[in-house]
Amino acid sequence: MYFITAAICAAIAGGLWFFFKDRKALHLDLLALIYAAAATMWLVDCIFSAAGGEDFVSFEAIDGWISLCTVLSGVFLWLIVSFVLNNRQKAIA
Repeated sequence: MYFITAAICAAIAGGLWFFFKDRKALHLDLLALIYAAAATMWLVDCIFSAAGGEDFVSFEAIDGWISLCTVLSGVFLWLIVSFVLNNRQKAIA
């Protein structure tokens, strides 16, 4: 479930970045990169789980909390880095 959630977030962030490329201050490329990296990490985890004889994707209650933590951590990291980058650009100018 967490892989599916991360892949959906990566697709949404990639679409937002594609349509709003001209707004550099949003740093949507960073958000897309964060979620693409998370989706890749969870894909590797799912592959190794399937190789070990477990289900490729599981839908347990804990997976929902892991998905929520992944999404919120990505948004939080994006907000912090965007804030720092935007303030640094203002200080330089």
